Amino acid sequence: MFKIFLVFILFFLISGDVLADGGVEIRFSSEMQSAEPGDRSGEVDGNGTAVPDPVAEEQNTPGVPDDQVYQFDPVRVLADRHQAGQAAIGGRELRSLPSHTGSITEAVKGFSNVQFSNDEMSSLTGGEIRPPRVTISGAKPYENNFLIDGMSVSNTLNPSGLDQNGDSVNWNNLVVHGADQTIFYDSSLFDSVTVYSSNVPVKYGNFLGGLVSAELVDPRTDRWHGVFKARHTRSEWFDLRSVDHESETSNNQARFRADSLFASVDGPVGENLALLFAVTRNWSVIPLQFKENDGSLSDKNQRRSNENLFAKVLVTPSSDLQLTLDATYAPYSEERWRSGWGNSEWTIENEAYRLGSKLVWSSDAGVLTLRGAYSQNGFKRDSATNVWLSNTITNEQAGGVGDATTDSRELDAKLDFEVAEFATRDILWRISSGMDIKNVTTDMWNEAAYTDGTTPNFLVRTDYLEYDQTRTLNTVGWYVQPEFQWGRFTFTPGLRIDYDDFSFNTNTSPRLKVEFDTMGDGALRLVGGVSRYYGGQLRAYAFDRFRPFITNRIRRSNGQIMPTLYGADRSYLAKDLDTPYSDETMGAFLGEVMGFEYGVELVHREHRDQLISKSTGDNLYEMTNEGRSTYDGLTVSLARSFETGPLGSHSFSLGVTKSRTKTFNGAYDSNVRLDLLSNKFPYDYDRVYYDGEIMDRSGMPADNYNAPVVVTLSWLGSFYDDRFRVNSVSRWRDSTTGLVKDARLTAETPYGTASGSAKAPSSQWLSPDRQDYYDAFKKGVISGGLVTDVSLELDAVKKDLFTLTFLLDVTNVFSSDGHSGVAQEGVPRDRMRGRGYYAGIRCEF
Repeated sequence: MFKIFLVFILFFLISGDVLADGGVEIRFSSEMQSAEPGDRSGEVDGNGTAVPDPVAEEQNTPGVPDDQVYQFDPVRVLADRHQAGQAAIGGRELRSLPSHTGSITEAVKGFSNVQFSNDEMSSLTGGEIRPPRVTISGAKPYENNFLIDGMSVSNTLNPSGLDQNGDSVNWNNLVVHGADQTIFYDSSLFDSVTVYSSNVPVKYGNFLGGLVSAELVDPRTDRWHGVFKARHTRSEWFDLRSVDHESETSNNQARFRADSLFASVDGPVGENLALLFAVTRNWSVIPLQFKENDGSLSDKNQRRSNENLFAKVLVTPSSDLQLTLDATYAPYSEERWRSGWGNSEWTIENEAYRLGSKLVWSSDAGVLTLRGAYSQNGFKRDSATNVWLSNTITNEQAGGVGDATTDSRELDAKLDFEVAEFATRDILWRISSGMDIKNVTTDMWNEAAYTDGTTPNFLVRTDYLEYDQTRTLNTVGWYVQPEFQWGRFTFTPGLRIDYDDFSFNTNTSPRLKVEFDTMGDGALRLVGGVSRYYGGQLRAYAFDRFRPFITNRIRRSNGQIMPTLYGADRSYLAKDLDTPYSDETMGAFLGEVMGFEYGVELVHREHRDQLISKSTGDNLYEMTNEGRSTYDGLTVSLARSFETGPLGSHSFSLGVTKSRTKTFNGAYDSNVRLDLLSNKFPYDYDRVYYDGEIMDRSGMPADNYNAPVVVTLSWLGSFYDDRFRVNSVSRWRDSTTGLVKDARLTAETPYGTASGSAKAPSSQWLSPDRQDYYDAFKKGVISGGLVTDVSLELDAVKKDLFTLTFLLDVTNVFSSDGHSGVAQEGVPRDRMRGRGYYAGIRCEF
């Protein structure tokens, strides 16, 4: 594959430039260019209004007709100087990023302070296309907030992970496990993605970890543009490790095919109106072995699919008024089945819709921004049948568990007002304020299901009743942030207040940032801040999550009807909960010297009142605020863009983050059983043995998202008058400590084990007073490694306004073989996917 691409490069070098008649100059306009002094193109002014890019506004070569000028898309720079706690990717760098899923979370893999799951690059799941889960500042993946055009798309109902059940579901569980976001946008529809990890402005709330904010692309206004892009890969193009070609489950995918398509048209309709229409589709096919009832195996496909149908309208009635309207239909699906069960197919799907609007009005008083969004979403299960048949005599099983739907209707509105900058004597003021409201109504429905079983002694029918539930959540937030600059000092205090009618809590979040520009020219800025962040309330336990069974039996020998059996019910309670919060203290120094942007940032976080579910008995599961974590991180960053003449244009960014997270390693849906007895010893969940020492569970290291050092290096390069481009993202993950149950014989422990066995090892160690037992853990090993992903683009044909580009992505170029799970004695080690290739083509006109 790589040799084929080299042939294209050789053809390009030999054939020379393909230019429009008359020799049209090709202008280069991207974030790789260093702006001339005083040139604020693409920046944001003090009122938050984008300063026009002269290249983006039809800056033409003198003497060349307008319709023959080849012009790249403008790149929007998010701020006029680098800010502590913020990192962004946008423009060409984002659109050409080598990506397996094309998702909002994979777009931020070049940021060293974002942690990915250790098994995200597992060699066993190459056919999956769902967005990877991420953590920021030591919080849980579902404790981040994801924004699209400033409006939240975070899942507050069931963000336990799409892979929670794998290829197995049951009748009792009323919940369909979902992702951290309620809608999956393809990154080709984004103009920029920004991560806020510290010093987050008070206009943003409802998170503990961090904020991931994406801005949707606007239609262009210079002329009509069209783009078509296609890409393909397959398992044969990857170096897969430890895969089983006879696998019957999606946990081991030895074979897969993955494709993606993108098409868009956008342009002006008159002077004040522009339209954009786009379609994206990513899908994969995963052939597995299916076991028939007679024990034979045959090929059967599982499928994954993510689609976006997107339309946007841009209206600019005047220079000080802008209106955008957008509509999105984004269905996601996973077609699964269980091997050995005929007619067991089911589809996990999220048929998401979203309508968004934004109005920006600039006046002498300031800038008023109004946003609104209506969306429908919900992860659901569509089963082939609601009847399961089982015959233990013939060892035959067939059928499914029935349908389950979750439908949420969300209505969001947000108002922001930024007062025009003004001065009072020696103080320069910038004041902003705003509010947001949200209403969510969720309907959950579970189809009645039953099982018919035949055993040697009985005919058994078990029924699971239909369930129908509805809940509503209302939230409101308000903030004010006065920023005042006095000489070289800038003070940014802020206050945010949030309320919701699920917990009935009113949460006050004070925040303060202080900045001192030591030289007055941005060469060295000192920044300090203290902040409190409140998370959003998870509504998981606002709904029933379990349905009991009703079983009737008939004795086969004489037809006797046996007494009806009623399964135990479970109750779920979320009452008098405090809102989880995070207290942050940070310090940084950053600036720009000799064209280099640099930064050094220290962050300390204390996450408190995190949610974890526990049961003390009587089948009552209660959500509690007994989770807590701490995070300490040091991040160093360095970036530079430069032109080298004949060697092209280049942009480099380096990030190094050293961090440590201590956490309880639980979750909102842990359902910890505190009433468990082991050989008559009660269970103390909150205390543990770690490497033989007793400690609070919250003092243990994280069992995932836990690389102690992450180094990232991004390079965006352009050669041969921008005819050949390279986008490379390298991510090195240090080896880390995983958690492994520490099972020993009773004589090998300080105070014995609950079992007291001298032959069977146990990880249930007795406490010093031998009145209860603790879980025992020891350090595991998760080896790290360097993963370099490279995207290569070659404009093979460029004629007038038409460009044909060959695409090649190479992932894990150096075929690193780090672990994707904890290495344990006697357990095979899962490893990263080795080198892989994606081939594609793009046409632009």
